Amino acid sequence: MRLNAFNLQNTPLSYQTSPLKREKQKSNVIPNIMYVPLNKSSFPIGESADKRKGVQALYKLLMCLGILISCISVKAQKVNSELQHYIEFAVDNNPNLKAMDLKYQQALEKVPQAKALPDPTFSAGIFIQPIETRVGAQKAKLSISQMFPWFGTLNAKEQQASLQAHAVYLKYLDAKSALEMKVSTAWLDLILTDRKILFTQKRVEILSVLEKQSLSRYESNQTDMVNVLYIQMLKEELISKLELFKDKRETQQVGFNKLLNRNQKTGIVTPSDDSFLLSSTINMDEMEFTNHNRINSWNKLVESAQYAEKASKLNGLPKLGLGLDYAILSKRSDMDLADNGQDAIMPMISVSIPIFRKKYKAATKLTQLQQMQYEEEKQAELNQLVLEKQKAIELYKSGLRDTELYQNLLIKAKQSYEILSSSYESSTKRYEEVLNMQQKIWIYEQKQIEAQIKVQKSLAQFKYLDANQSLEK
Repeated sequence: MRLNAFNLQNTPLSYQTSPLKREKQKSNVIPNIMYVPLNKSSFPIGESADKRKGVQALYKLLMCLGILISCISVKAQKVNSELQHYIEFAVDNNPNLKAMDLKYQQALEKVPQAKALPDPTFSAGIFIQPIETRVGAQKAKLSISQMFPWFGTLNAKEQQASLQAHAVYLKYLDAKSALEMKVSTAWLDLILTDRKILFTQKRVEILSVLEKQSLSRYESNQTDMVNVLYIQMLKEELISKLELFKDKRETQQVGFNKLLNRNQKTGIVTPSDDSFLLSSTINMDEMEFTNHNRINSWNKLVESAQYAEKASKLNGLPKLGLGLDYAILSKRSDMDLADNGQDAIMPMISVSIPIFRKKYKAATKLTQLQQMQYEEEKQAELNQLVLEKQKAIELYKSGLRDTELYQNLLIKAKQSYEILSSSYESSTKRYEEVLNMQQKIWIYEQKQIEAQIKVQKSLAQFKYLDANQSLEK
């Protein structure tokens, strides 16, 4: 769901709708495989048949590679579309995001309140003892009046409320991006745990086979009992770890489903291959946060406090009032006069005199202090964003470094395992050394996937930090 911010100061309220009610735009593009058909006219006249056959074979090879790459791309796209589906589901159903949307709608409702005039005043009175006038006795009196604040006061209050609503909207956008990052991170944690479960299950299966082989070798006096016991110890440790991973996976599944606000027992299928891995070039030095939603939100609050200061100063100026009095008179019966019994109409004007200045000065000082507070909180937010960026950089570099490290260690561990296996067959090495090297291979494989997950998590963090820059562009 793509959210576009708007200027609340110049937008009619009827168009300031809830972000969650805006239309979603989806674009699913599947790459087409393009190839050039071969025919006789594709080759110049006079070329040898062997050369034409070689070129045809090259074309076929390139076509096969193109089809293979396209299949991998489509598979990766399918995995990414599954994650995107989870993200969209979370955006539509997450209760925290819904609460932010409701908070934004509440802020919008304050705008018409801020720019509204005070209610007019109407009064009516009846004279118990009519007051005699020249043209008749005054029986009742009706009055209506309306007070008007000083010029520009209502506009300042409207701008203040609009900017506060805009600040809430920017916080909503940031919460949406943060939710997308949380869903991506939780999904990656599930992938990692599933891989650990898969690795551990395979190791338990292999150790079960080795246990049987060791027992057979022990019965034929080809090995010691200590080797059998050693395998059984390793197997029991792995079974315990496997149960631990399964419990952890169940907890992660509950957390993921609750991010999406759905039943905690809903199953989650993760990819069994590396199609979830995304490559991305990070421009770390170019990432600035002056236009980040979290910073812009504080900017809007500062502007709102500035308009509040202006409104508080205008509140200290006189208020103007317009009114009308209507007196109901009865006719005199003792004489005949012109305008006898004619009702009286009296226009009125009133002016408030703000002579008690302390409350107005205190209100102005309050708004000035709020501006200073918001500026300090904006600086603290900027410092936090810089720290989050540095942590993401550290995670990204650490993941890349560990990926390369464990890839190299895995190659050497496999070579060592082959050497130790040959030595064991010739009875020159103890069996536990072979098993230890096999354990190292499994550990390096697990560490390698952990490093890859680190990189993917850092990319999700960079996406969050960078996406906020362009949500209002």
